[in-house]
Amino acid sequence: MDKKVLYTTSFEDIIESISNICGCSEKAIHNFLKQSRPYRNTAESDINIHRFFRSLGIEFTGNNELFEVIKFDSCVVSHLTTRINPPNESDIYCLIDTLVKPTDISKFLASKSITFKKEKQGLNVYYNGELVDWNNFNCSSSYRARKRLRTQGKYIDNCINGFLFNHLFWEDSNVEHIKYCPEIVIDICDELKRRDIISEWEKISTTYALGFIMDVGDITFDEYTRFKTTKSKIYLIYKFIVYFLVQIYHNEWSARLDNPIIRLKDNKSVSKENIFGYYKIDR
Repeated sequence: MDKKVLYTTSFEDIIESISNICGCSEKAIHNFLKQSRPYRNTAESDINIHRFFRSLGIEFTGNNELFEVIKFDSCVVSHLTTRINPPNESDIYCLIDTLVKPTDISKFLASKSITFKKEKQGLNVYYNGELVDWNNFNCSSSYRARKRLRTQGKYIDNCINGFLFNHLFWEDSNVEHIKYCPEIVIDICDELKRRDIISEWEKISTTYALGFIMDVGDITFDEYTRFKTTKSKIYLIYKFIVYFLVQIYHNEWSARLDNPIIRLKDNKSVSKENIFGYYKIDR
C-alpha cells in the first residue's frame, strides 16, 4: 500500500491532501472555512478537530475510528538552506555531517583554512591547522558555537530544523537572519575575526527553500515535545492545519510567529531522494 503524504506546501495543496487522505470533498473544507472565524488568543493544541472532521461529513464514534480515517504516514517539512550548487544534488545533513563531509560549506571553509574533525567530545574546529579553544572566547557567539559543537562529551543541537508550512516560512523570526549564511558559520567567523569569509559566502551562495518528505514518527515539534507517539503527533498536525487554513482564509496568519518549528531526531540526515522540491529565495 502506498504511503499517505500530507502536503503542506500551500493552502491549496493542504486542502487537496486532506480530501485525498480522509475521503472528503474539497468543497466541504471550503464550506468549513466560509463559516469559520479567525482565532483570537487560541492555542493550536486547544482546537477541536472533532468538530472540523464532522463538518466535512466524516462519521465516527470515537478517536480510534476517526484515526483510521484521517491517519497519514508522512508530511512535507520546509527547510531553509544556502548552497553553491542546487540543493537536490546532495543529501541534507545534520550540523556535524555538514561540516565534516565534503559539502558546499565545508569545502568553502576549508579553502579559508577552517576545518573540522569529529571527536568523542564533539566537533573540533581548526584554523590554520591550530585547534580553536572556545574557552579563550567569552561572548554570545562563542557560547553558541561551544554549545552546538561540543559539550561534556555529548552532541547537542545536532538536528535538522524546518517548518510545517511552506508559506513564507523564511520570514519566521527564528530563521530570517540566516538567509545569507548559516548561524554556526557566522559565530565561528566572528570569533576568528574573519567577517570577510561571511561576506564572500553571501556573494557566491544562493538561498533556497526546499521541502522534503519525512515520516511523522521522526519529527518533533518545538514547545510540543510531550507529543511523542505518531498518533498524538498526527492529531496535533491536524490542529495546526485547521489553525493555518482558518487564519490564512481570514488573512490573519503571521509568517513571523505562527509557523510550527519541526526538528528531526539528532544525528539524522535526509536523503536527496526525499527532497520534494525547491526554489530560490530573494535576499
